Amino acid sequence: MDSYFITRAPVRGFETLVRGKSPVFVTEAAMRICGICHAAHGIASAEAIEDAIGVAPPANGRLLREVIGLLNRVQSHLLHLVLVVPDIVREQFASSLVLDVIKLLNMVNDVMARIGGAPTHPPNIVVGGISRAPSEAGLKEVVRKVKEILKGYSRIKDVVLDEDRWSGKAFALSKVSVNVERLATHPFYGDRFNIDVNDVVTLRYPKFREGGLPEVVRATTSLVALYRGRAVEVGPRARLDIYRGLVGSTLMDLQRARVEEVSLALTRITELLGRVSTSSSTRTSGLFFRRGAGVGVFEAPRGVLIHRVEVGDEGRVKGYKVVVPTMFNIPVVEAAAKGAPVSIADLVPRVFDPCVPCSTHLIEVGEWGPR
Repeated sequence: MDSYFITRAPVRGFETLVRGKSPVFVTEAAMRICGICHAAHGIASAEAIEDAIGVAPPANGRLLREVIGLLNRVQSHLLHLVLVVPDIVREQFASSLVLDVIKLLNMVNDVMARIGGAPTHPPNIVVGGISRAPSEAGLKEVVRKVKEILKGYSRIKDVVLDEDRWSGKAFALSKVSVNVERLATHPFYGDRFNIDVNDVVTLRYPKFREGGLPEVVRATTSLVALYRGRAVEVGPRARLDIYRGLVGSTLMDLQRARVEEVSLALTRITELLGRVSTSSSTRTSGLFFRRGAGVGVFEAPRGVLIHRVEVGDEGRVKGYKVVVPTMFNIPVVEAAAKGAPVSIADLVPRVFDPCVPCSTHLIEVGEWGPR
């Protein structure tokens, strides 16, 4: 039996779209790559541009940028929980649990709007840091709401991790293991110095799989990313494995890691907000966009996200490349599906929470049509 990760999403061409544009526009555009991991793309883009022109955000901007990134992680994980709870929790508990998660998600969206400027595609993420800080009263209200969210989430977490409330599919997931090398750069933010981006290679799916593939498989529009020539798992389990010593190779261990990350992220957010100064600068002023090349690496909800930029002599983007977490996880999803019962075949990729639009990059037109 074999397993193929087939995607037919249309190509939007963000990497081509930003060429010749101002770096200010590029960060705004990059957030539109995805409607779920919007802030992650915005932060990685800003970091890449800052690296290219040789600037760094002030401490306040860095703290608030991390808060926004973690709020985005919580948004994504809660939304995933809404979609996966009916599969992994028994029916008599699922409906009320989903409603509770949605209520919390709305609260998180409100906090994101207060810190990031909007619940999605937060406009406060800018090159040089964050465009503005919350007021003293606003900061206290945000801290209060985050603590309330954390308290409510602890009850949800207890139900999701209670094996007495698991469905048959959850137990089936707990028997499917996948063992590959894991890759993460930071437990909360991202660190380009903890990965050699030159060792990341992206391949067209047919080249990665090689051999005689069915025509429908050859038409997939996703790219695959390898690190040092090998498939690696990125995302919640990789982060908790590398930085927290989490042990577990089953697909329910992956879901358990995602559930645990929400608590860790909310706790970290309260710590970061306690260090924010409402009277200090949040953005580096007097930016000069000059020639250079830069890399931004951020731990998006689904794992390692890389943005690479080349800025030309006129201070406009000359070249751009994005490597998203799902590109790394495609081979891992396929490996997991090969050992899974057919009854949960549709659930296996959803446990990895792949972002298909993010991983869609090109179509090569040849004699056999798009591939």
